[in-house]
Amino acid sequence: MSDIFQEVEEDVRRERYEQIWKKYGNHIMAACALLVIGVAGYQAWRNYDLSQRQKTSDVFRTAVQSAQTGNAPKAETDFAAIAQSAPSGYSTLAKLHLASALLAQGKRDQSLALLRELMASSDSIIANSARLRLAWIMADASPKTEIATLVQPLTANDDPWRFSAAEVLAYMDLKEGARAQAIAEYQKLAQDNDAPPNLRQRAGGIAEYLKANPDESIAGAAAAGIPPPRPAPPTLPSLAPAAPATPAAPAAGAPTAPGTQPK
Repeated sequence: MSDIFQEVEEDVRRERYEQIWKKYGNHIMAACALLVIGVAGYQAWRNYDLSQRQKTSDVFRTAVQSAQTGNAPKAETDFAAIAQSAPSGYSTLAKLHLASALLAQGKRDQSLALLRELMASSDSIIANSARLRLAWIMADASPKTEIATLVQPLTANDDPWRFSAAEVLAYMDLKEGARAQAIAEYQKLAQDNDAPPNLRQRAGGIAEYLKANPDESIAGAAAAGIPPPRPAPPTLPSLAPAAPATPAAPAAGAPTAPGTQPK
């Protein structure tokens, strides 16, 4: 008897399925087709997006190479194109490099305007990197009060950029003739265990150089290898933006001036 009931139940179930299919079969097929098309479309978009990002990466690397080999006009053109049309990460980083390319061609006002724009970035690393670079570019032609106001947001006791800001202010004291104060500030940086090692080494070297050459003017110190470090933006947009770096090497016997990097 149980077999008969089971057969009847299966017949009823089969009949229900047939009725459901007759009523909703077209809708089910359409839904399946839309699902397949959606998955295929998403995969095609991902492949396209990856291809475009790879092209942008290649153009970016070419632009960086142009900048490094001194072809600033070519670098400006490439970085400007990336800044205008690339995804936000590449675009923002390209603007940092574009500011350098503009400055290398004497387009100071355009470079400063671009850095001021980047200071408003929601990315604190980008904003602070632009702020510090702007401070160094303006250092030789601006009073300390202006530079101090510019870097003030970086000087909090828990701010990782405070050491770089302190280095800018020490240089400003040296430039304005407060030599003893500048030496004290460089020595303080050199002795701060929380400061990045390369900054500590540089600050200590500068302090020793200034003490050993008490009559050295700011111009002479610059000629000997103590110009302000010219921070350069990072080179790879796929990496977290690094802090500013100094490409220039000092003259023999003078303290080194590697890049400044927040801890």
